[in-house]
Amino acid sequence: MISDRIVELRVQNKRLQQQITNLENKILSLVGMVDIESSGGAEKKNVLNDLLMNLINSTQDQLNIVTPRIDSYYAKELKRVVERGIPVLLITNDRSDIPKDDMPVYDDLKLTQGISVINNPNVKYLLVFNTEQAIYAGGSLDKEELSKAILIVTKIQEKTKLRMIAEIFSLMLPTFMRK
Repeated sequence: MISDRIVELRVQNKRLQQQITNLENKILSLVGMVDIESSGGAEKKNVLNDLLMNLINSTQDQLNIVTPRIDSYYAKELKRVVERGIPVLLITNDRSDIPKDDMPVYDDLKLTQGISVINNPNVKYLLVFNTEQAIYAGGSLDKEELSKAILIVTKIQEKTKLRMIAEIFSLMLPTFMRK
């Protein structure tokens, strides 16, 4: 009798522990899915660069980017992404609006198989996202610029917000490319 009661209590305890774990996961999903932090300055010099590199390297399906321009450091990283078989969709300023120093990088990316470069003259911000996460900030995809500038970085992991970002992103695409 006592052993039956102990078994029953253990089963009930296990069920309660599972319910607590489920509740904790629900709370975490509501609270921790949008994060705002600062990047740049002396103490947080590479926060944004580190976040971007983690997102770029963890992408498993497609990488989407909006940036006024891109430097050679990030261009090399994007080439590594397409070498892994992951497509990159890049929306950037028209070639004529890009500084002359960055034109060879733009031309090289335009010719890289697996990277689709879409021109939009109204690009004024930096957005990098995949199906799991988005990072939004001011500036361009330029390592040195991002390490010097003091920026507000928004990191988003909430699925409904990611879908909204994908919808906004698709509005920047030519009509034949929209989903």
